[in-house]
Amino acid sequence: MRTARGFTLLELLVVMAIFAVFALLAYGGLDTVLKSRAQVEEAMEHTAAVQKAYVKLRDDFQQVRNRPVRDGFGDLQPPLRVTRDARVELTRGGWRNPLLLPRPGLERVSYRLDGKQLKRESFRVLDQAQDSKVVELVLFDDVRELRWRFLDEKNREWHETWPPTSASNAPNGATPVPLAVEIKLDSKQWGELTFLFRLGLKEVPTTPAGTPNPGAGGSNKPGQDTNNAPSGGASES
Repeated sequence: MRTARGFTLLELLVVMAIFAVFALLAYGGLDTVLKSRAQVEEAMEHTAAVQKAYVKLRDDFQQVRNRPVRDGFGDLQPPLRVTRDARVELTRGGWRNPLLLPRPGLERVSYRLDGKQLKRESFRVLDQAQDSKVVELVLFDDVRELRWRFLDEKNREWHETWPPTSASNAPNGATPVPLAVEIKLDSKQWGELTFLFRLGLKEVPTTPAGTPNPGAGGSNKPGQDTNNAPSGGASES
């Protein structure tokens, strides 16, 4: 008669210890893979944010148009200017209208540093009223410092504000337009980033009366931006 034979307690403990070691090694490897994946995804998100900010800035500044606007108080403002609170405002073209809404193809855009966020603000209308609503878009987080420089096409000098002080002596009150814009961002994630954009836009031709010439640049062709210039303002060049 054969007696039943099983595992001893010591053998079970040894097997459980071996399985525990394998499980610990497998968990450590899986945890490393998951952490690496999370770091890669975070880096890709930061890279995508920088690329989106760059594309948005590039599109806005390369589409600058010589079209002054009126602010909420009715004062005429130049096509591109730096306000006292370090906000950069500009008029850009190429605003798509796939729904054929009753609005121009030009858009008034501004950039400002709100805390540590670089924000893009835009208006649905060019000539604003006091109750005009603004559309905000956060382009960049963790910005420690933001600096602007504008290249003067005539003197080939860089200015930290625009229009420069010398613009007040321009003939017939013409509003100059910079040749290029340099943007420096100091962020925690990327350090200092420098963007340089050429506007590719000449100054506004003026009439002897000192007002911008509405007919400068020829007549509009199909598909071009509409002007809708304010009274006393300039049309798109």
